[in-house]
Amino acid sequence: MKKLNLTLLLVCTHLFVAAAFSQTAKFDIVAYTPPAGWSAEKDENSVRFSTETDAGYCVISLVRSIDTTGDAGNDFEMLWELFAKDGLNATASQGRRSGERDGWLVEAGGGAFEKEGLSGAAVLTTFSGNGKAVAVLVITNTDAFESNISAFIDSIKLPPVAAQKTTTAPTPAAAPSGDAAKLIGRWQRSSSSSPAYADPASWGTAGYTTSRYEFNSDGTYIYTERTFRMTHPRIFIVKENGRYTVAGNTLTVTPAKSTISAYNKAGGSDALGTLATTQNRKLEKVIYKFTFHYFSGIQEWNLVLQADAPTERDGPFSGNTTFNNAWYFDQKFINTDLTAVRVN
Repeated sequence: MKKLNLTLLLVCTHLFVAAAFSQTAKFDIVAYTPPAGWSAEKDENSVRFSTETDAGYCVISLVRSIDTTGDAGNDFEMLWELFAKDGLNATASQGRRSGERDGWLVEAGGGAFEKEGLSGAAVLTTFSGNGKAVAVLVITNTDAFESNISAFIDSIKLPPVAAQKTTTAPTPAAAPSGDAAKLIGRWQRSSSSSPAYADPASWGTAGYTTSRYEFNSDGTYIYTERTFRMTHPRIFIVKENGRYTVAGNTLTVTPAKSTISAYNKAGGSDALGTLATTQNRKLEKVIYKFTFHYFSGIQEWNLVLQADAPTERDGPFSGNTTFNNAWYFDQKFINTDLTAVRVN
């Protein structure tokens, strides 16, 4: 197998010189030329091309565009966190390069990864412009496909970038204030069911589900969920990242990546063992009505989210009828690591 040289791979991935190609295809806002003879897969969130030879393997993924953070470097960091670090257990990005193509700001970097017996290098290229960010993620364990990777990156065509109306530096975004500022931080809710001594069937559903939102001041969020059942051999972990916006009492959550993973129980207890499966979840944009309510009986504030219908992310509405069609989140036990052994 040909030895992998990450530095050479980055150098050979041309960012800033677009070439002319034929037989183009389109996905989302991107026109591109598929690698000839490679296998192709497509879903609503990405199109992927893969090949494997005696030299090694290579997978190129073109991901559906998301709203930009407003800074090309931040776009890269957020997408590296989502796709490489969280998705592949990759190291911190190395060899960062920046440039411009047809008005789009381009960032690239890579790092080593190892996950579930698969190892190699991950190289991420992002294009930021027109309020959007586009990502191309390459994973490979050989330099043998350098020319194919470069050709694919070079073939990418994006919509013309709208001309700037003024050269005045943009006004920095105002820090969150009012109820938007109150959102910042972690909010958590848990539901549980206990077995009834005289009802053996109830042991099948006994357990808990804990859900947590973490809203950051830069407009990004992290959603984590852990589900444990006493008689089920696995523990389920949901991880989701994306962006949120606030307008009045309306909270809009727009995910960029969402996965669900099943872990074998370590020693049959409430502890994560080996990873069994991981799969992508449907990206569900939801508009909530939100408010903060003080429950005097338990002397605590709750973040109350309401929606027109139950969501896949949040599940059925709470049985608490203080608010209709609602879920209630508090700030108890928010520092417990949901992706590690549960602390009782």
